[in-house]
Amino acid sequence: MVCTLVLILSVINIGVLPKTDVPSADKIVHAIMYFSIAGMLMLNQTSYFRNKITKAQLYFAFLFSVSFGILMEIIQFFLPWRSGSIYDLIANALGAVIAIIIMLTITHYYNPKHE
Repeated sequence: MVCTLVLILSVINIGVLPKTDVPSADKIVHAIMYFSIAGMLMLNQTSYFRNKITKAQLYFAFLFSVSFGILMEIIQFFLPWRSGSIYDLIANALGAVIAIIIMLTITHYYNPKHE
């Protein structure tokens, strides 16, 4: 569901966006979207905090999120009303990394005895 929403938001023609006083607001939106993708992947894999997340699950969440972001940037590069950007890709990856850090912190807090 989250990937579908991100896909739609990534390819629709949104026209000219209004200017905002928030610096790099679009990069913040990118980070939030890919935070959501990685976060939902990890939530599904951890049975809602009952199990500590494994390295393989973390790698999967990160690689899937970044790969999906790369695909979206490539698609946007070929759409006349959008543009692909390396800075958007960096924001996407940063959002996924933040989700992973938060998930590691939460699962460690709920399961500190499992190393």
